[in-house]
Amino acid sequence: MRNNIFIFWVLILVDGVFGVDTDGVKSVSVMEGDSVTLNTDLTEIQRDNRIIWKFDKEIIAKIHEAETIFNTYDGHDGRFRDRLKLDEQTGSLTITNIRTEHVGLYSVDIKSTDAKLKTFKVTVHDEVVSVSVIKGDSVTLHTGVTEKQRDDQIVWKFGEQGDLIADLNSPVDSSWKNIHLNDQTGDLTIRNIQIDQSGDYKMEINNISMILHRKFYMAVGGVKTVSVKEGDPVNLHTGVIAIKGFDVILWKTDGDLVAEINQVTNRFSLYDSGDVRFSGRLDLDRQSGDLTISDAETTDSGVYHLHMSSSTHTLQRNISVTVKNSGNSGAVSGISGASVALVVWAVTVFLLQEV
Repeated sequence: MRNNIFIFWVLILVDGVFGVDTDGVKSVSVMEGDSVTLNTDLTEIQRDNRIIWKFDKEIIAKIHEAETIFNTYDGHDGRFRDRLKLDEQTGSLTITNIRTEHVGLYSVDIKSTDAKLKTFKVTVHDEVVSVSVIKGDSVTLHTGVTEKQRDDQIVWKFGEQGDLIADLNSPVDSSWKNIHLNDQTGDLTIRNIQIDQSGDYKMEINNISMILHRKFYMAVGGVKTVSVKEGDPVNLHTGVIAIKGFDVILWKTDGDLVAEINQVTNRFSLYDSGDVRFSGRLDLDRQSGDLTISDAETTDSGVYHLHMSSSTHTLQRNISVTVKNSGNSGAVSGISGASVALVVWAVTVFLLQEV
């Protein structure tokens, strides 16, 4: 039974969204700008309840029905100003637009006939979850849930109005036909993404301990075809400036792995020695993960697959490459030159006849 308590579902996003430490402290890891609700586990506040929320031993919220006390406090340095909200029914505490200065221990002391003390350890990461993709890509936004528990609720919303597009617990009448929810983790996959699917994606995870809100921004654009002349370089771009946020970046063609960056194993590899098509012509940018094929040949034509994965999202992209034979260009030029010469000859004959 004790082990079952500690197996309570664990979220891992960056270092983990939330879980239970062995000392009974619930760990909560959120992104800067998130909104998180810390739950009291009460279904309804009773008249004799006295609820006190603290941050690092400083009182930041207080509820006492009998004395009509229902207050939040800014903190001695004002760090919680306009950020705290109390649920009038349960006494749960919501911290909005969370920042790094809100890292620390939060505790709720519920004094009643059945006294309770709950403690949360909150850590904040300052990365912005912004995803840049190209029309037609397949992208997966991760919740960080390793396995959904029976009472967990996960929903996805889109746009400024927060239109519901997916619900893990019940079907949604959505016009979006290219989305899929993983039934174990709640991850949202958008296949063949379109331009009009650019915008804000909001995820809400609700369980007995807390409610977590997270927002992703998706930017869709660009072109996925590359056409060059024989002898020119082929530049295949990941679209990122720095790859430190991605655990793995893979480049493949015809099912063969040609390049790999793995931050976990510290691997940075090119697999061109066994493929006579490339024969040392591959170059992998260590900063962006871009792949360059120098001195392009017609045999380099084909579809190149990019796989990029991080704790927040996974990107799948196919790029069609066409290498044009430089001889074709010369043939066209030759025909054009012959045509011009013929016209000049015809005009000359005409003028001589006139004379």
